[in-house]
Parts: sequence; C-alpha cells; structure tokens
Amino acid sequence: MFKTQDIHVKGLATEVLNTDFYDVMFGSIDTNGAMSALEQNTLSQITKVLTNPAQLNKHIPALPAMLVKLLDTLKDPHADFDTFVDIIEQDPAFAAEVLKVANTAKYNRTNKEIIYLSKATSLLGISGLMKIASTLLMADVIPCNPLYYQLYGRLIWVHSVQCATLCELLAIHEKQNTADAYFLGLIHDLGRIIVFNCISHDMKKTFASLTPCTREYKILMTEMSRDITYFIAKEWQLPSIYVEALKEQREGTRNPLSDLLFKANCLSENYLLFNKKSVTEDEYQSLQKSLGIDEKIFEEFNELAPAISESII
Repeated sequence: MFKTQDIHVKGLATEVLNTDFYDVMFGSIDTNGAMSALEQNTLSQITKVLTNPAQLNKHIPALPAMLVKLLDTLKDPHADFDTFVDIIEQDPAFAAEVLKVANTAKYNRTNKEIIYLSKATSLLGISGLMKIASTLLMADVIPCNPLYYQLYGRLIWVHSVQCATLCELLAIHEKQNTADAYFLGLIHDLGRIIVFNCISHDMKKTFASLTPCTREYKILMTEMSRDITYFIAKEWQLPSIYVEALKEQREGTRNPLSDLLFKANCLSENYLLFNKKSVTEDEYQSLQKSLGIDEKIFEEFNELAPAISESII
C-alpha cells in the first residue's frame, strides 16, 4: 500500500519501490516467508524473456506500419493534414475509428454526419489522431483469452487509459505536448502485458492462484515490467523522447515528460487502490498533494476515471 513517506517528488527517486498495481491485482496484504513455487516459476519465465533477446522478440508485438508512418510524420515540420489523411486512408480500421470519434459530440457540434477523412482529421488534430492510433495498438496487444482478460488484461487496459488521460491533463497544465503525454501514458504498461502472459501460462499449467503473494515477488515484477517496456520501446525504435522517459521511471533525475508520467502513474494506480478501499480518501488526497498535482486536475481526473472504466468491456 502506498505511504506518502515512501516517495519524494519533483525529480527525486522513490525510497521504496511502488508496487501499487500488483497490490490492486493480488491484494495489498503480502504473505510472509519465501516465495511459492508458482511465484518462483513465473519469475523464472519472465527473467528468461527479459534476458534472452530471441525470447523477448517473440513476445514483442510488431509496431503497426500505420503508427510508424504517423510517428515519422509527426517529426516532419513540413507535414500537413493531407499527409495524415493519406496515412489514415491506408488503414481501414484506423480510418473507421477516426470517423467514429470525429462524429462524437466532443468534436461534431452539428447535426450533419462527418463522412470525409479530411474534415475528421482537421477536427481531431494531431493529439486526437495519436490517441486513436495508440489505442488501436494497445487493443491488439492486450491478452485476448477471455478468462485472462477478465483476470488481468482488462485491469491493465483500464489503468493504461486512466494513466494516459491523467498524463494528458497534466501536460495541458504544464504546457507540454499532449500527444506525447497521452501516447506515453498508454504504452507505459506494455511490460506488464508480457509479464501477465507469462503468469497466465504458468497458472494454466498448474491450476494454481497467485493470490496473495509476497512483497518480494511484487517488487521484482514491478522492476521487470518497467525494464520490458523500455526494451520494447527500443525495439520499436520509438522516438528518443519516449524511450528516455520510460528509462527514467527508475531513476532519480527525470525530464519534464518522464516526471509527468511518474506522477500520473502513481496517482492513477492509487486511484485503483482507493476504489478497492485499500487506501483511505485521506491517503489518496495526501498523495495528490505530495505529487504537487493541481486540485482542479485531481478533481477532473476523478470525474473521468469511472467513465473510462465503464467504457472498457
């Protein structure tokens, strides 16, 4: 469970590694003593994936060509909306989602349906396009097995979107690039997806449960999850701004974007604990203040978070 004394904000490192997400998943009460055989087996499998490039590559999903083109175009100062329209037209699923989002009340203030991608693209802007592209990407890599999706995948997905939303809110407040912030928040849990794929594989073989588990196990999974996400970002050859931000999640000195992710991840994980009643409202609000998150952003996030959870099936 989070304790405010465990953390120093404004660029300083955590004194005690934050295991909040795994407290949500497996319970905040840790077992005493040595790790169970199942815990040891899953850690062994995850270690093999992390330390063996060939194994890691097997678990890393391919970065969609559409997203590669989109990221490359974002770096081009001479790109215009026609360039983005050309990219969108090459991917039917992306195009359909762009039109769908453009026709929501948030963007379409008229009663006339938007049917042209050029119009939809201009309404959504770069930030809107990045949100759609990265959401489609994550939807492809979340575990699809119905049982494991309900056990693990859905919670990762909910947290990723909530974290991305808070990243965007913080970016607006801190005058940072909202597209970068949302994308980073959404992909920061890619490592957890691979970790849970390994856990699900071992649970299927042994018909066992990982609830509850030791704190040592949660700490190691947290470390490995972050490392795997960083390696995936490098393998995908994502822009250095994302790679560095992910790398710095375990470091004491952070650039503005990585510090934004750090704050958003801490608070959004504790939101899940707060909803499970594993932390009190006072503890939750104390974290918000310790992180230096503006009260209005905190209130807006708490209003948006339940709708995000309800919208993800």
